[in-house]
Amino acid sequence: MIDLTNVTKTFASKTIFDDLNLHIDTGEMVAIMGPSGSGKSTLLNIIGLIDDFSSGTYEFDGVKNIKPNSRQANRTIREKISYIFQNFALIDDETVGQNLAIAQKYLKLNKAQRQKQIDVALQTVGLSGYADRKIFELSGGEQQRVAVARCLIKPSKLILADEPTGSLDGNNRSLILNELKNINRLGKTVIIVTHDPLVARECSRTIAIGSSSEN
Repeated sequence: MIDLTNVTKTFASKTIFDDLNLHIDTGEMVAIMGPSGSGKSTLLNIIGLIDDFSSGTYEFDGVKNIKPNSRQANRTIREKISYIFQNFALIDDETVGQNLAIAQKYLKLNKAQRQKQIDVALQTVGLSGYADRKIFELSGGEQQRVAVARCLIKPSKLILADEPTGSLDGNNRSLILNELKNINRLGKTVIIVTHDPLVARECSRTIAIGSSSEN
């Protein structure tokens, strides 16, 4: 599904990573780890067609070198990729339900079906009854769980999660991690940037950025 060949990324004359080679199969659940500044989030953004690379080849789902911000990239993101961003990427002054409804934009569902889908997603992440709450009223951990709920709603082949458990306590970390594993069991590819070895241990494979090792 994902093939990066000799990919190099430079920014302001600084090399983030050089000649990176990476292959991830459909249906894998992979952790990306590495020290601060090693390019973990940059790599996730390249994989997710948000950021470009300087040289090399990137093939996603059989298509090579899709340019970020292009019509093809936007269509691919809309149809195949879901994100759980480190900053949540939620609209603060709208409700939880309104934020989740954005993920339903291209789904052919009636009003009752849309509401049921939102209710089920919120129940899954432990936020039943939160649909009418404003985002700014929620804690960081609750906002992270809304971001995961949004990911559950959008149909995608690839889930990209940047520190998805970083704002959560132990119980909620387990809840979100279990849900990501459930998504993976549906045949979806899940890639998680994390600093938490407990999260990495739950993945099928760990890729170490800034190191030659892989587990």
